[in-house]
Amino acid sequence: MKKILLKGRMIDAVSDAAIEDGAVLIEGDKILYAGEASLCPETDAEVISAGEGTILPGFIDVHAHLCGDEDAGSFAGGKLFGDQLIGAVYQIGLLLDAGFTGIRDMSEAGLYLSRGVERGAIRGPRIVPGGKVLGITSGHVDFAPDLTKEYINSHDHLSMLCDGPDDCVRAVREQFRMGAKFIKICATGGVSSPTDRVDDVQFSPEELRAIVGEAKRHHSYVCAHCTGYEGAYQALLAGVECIEHGVMLTQREIDLMAERNVPLVSTLSVSLGVANIPGLPDWMHEKALLCAENNKKTIAMARKAGIRIAFGTDFSNSKNTPYLENGREFEAMVRGGMTPMESIKAGTINAAYVMRMDDQIGSLEAGKLADVVIVDGDPLSDIFCLTHADHVKMVIKGGKIEKNTL
Repeated sequence: MKKILLKGRMIDAVSDAAIEDGAVLIEGDKILYAGEASLCPETDAEVISAGEGTILPGFIDVHAHLCGDEDAGSFAGGKLFGDQLIGAVYQIGLLLDAGFTGIRDMSEAGLYLSRGVERGAIRGPRIVPGGKVLGITSGHVDFAPDLTKEYINSHDHLSMLCDGPDDCVRAVREQFRMGAKFIKICATGGVSSPTDRVDDVQFSPEELRAIVGEAKRHHSYVCAHCTGYEGAYQALLAGVECIEHGVMLTQREIDLMAERNVPLVSTLSVSLGVANIPGLPDWMHEKALLCAENNKKTIAMARKAGIRIAFGTDFSNSKNTPYLENGREFEAMVRGGMTPMESIKAGTINAAYVMRMDDQIGSLEAGKLADVVIVDGDPLSDIFCLTHADHVKMVIKGGKIEKNTL
């Protein structure tokens, strides 16, 4: 079985400092050794030097939308799901080129893409799919109030509307029926939806309990889109196990998250940048301005409380959220008050925890799967070397070299 030895500066996502003269020994799909090069066992492995670059664990984005829209083609306006799915097949290769070896997806496409990657039929990151995002009628994922609920549920591949406990249970079961590994809901309003406020409370306590209870019966969990604080609090009381965005959380929600070990998924790049996108409708621009400064405060409170912060982009490969630049979230986290090392751990070991795969990926440790990247600089002194695929010189997933431009 072929062995590969990577040598150079190494950030293992376990220590709080880089190992300047590090080594990662890979055999097959596993890491045999990771640590000081001087302590690495003798081997006949192929040696690859990182040069002036840095060896890191593969990056993980736990809030992605693999919708395929940008590469769906022009037939029928690119609205046919088959065309969008083919577009997404191409796009997940871009994510791999950007250093992302793991993704948690919120869309119907992720259900199929995850199985294609597992079979080796598609080149892309490991995908943990959540299926369609669940929301209420008039809520954050109700983007077309001119259409009936029935039409939306049968044609929208990103979301599903459900109302009342019984309907919520049905919607959860439908996602698991198709292969979902977790459930995402919208517990509050959001910036991009026209019929709600960002602080609207969505889903009643009875509906939330029905969703969480059904997910637990499937040995799974629920994560919740939360911009407003009251909806986030109700979601936490119902047993939601991961908070997405967390834009306007108060100390009450932060304390409850810390008590229950609930992670916070960042999405700061979108939160801090969406207000600067030209051509936004007035209602969306006002919402975006409201969110940006509040999100920085949430991050500060979460850090102080010791809450695990995980890397999420909310990117969908749109012109403003290109997959080759998913690494912009690392820089946004630093801009939002985190240290470079904190942002790296958010996008590796902390994200692996949210994927429920931290025993297999997320850090450079012996026995873990060999998901490794090499970038062309030192991210502890220049976080921008993580922000674009051009800086990612090598990507290894499961011991297989997927990209090499060293």
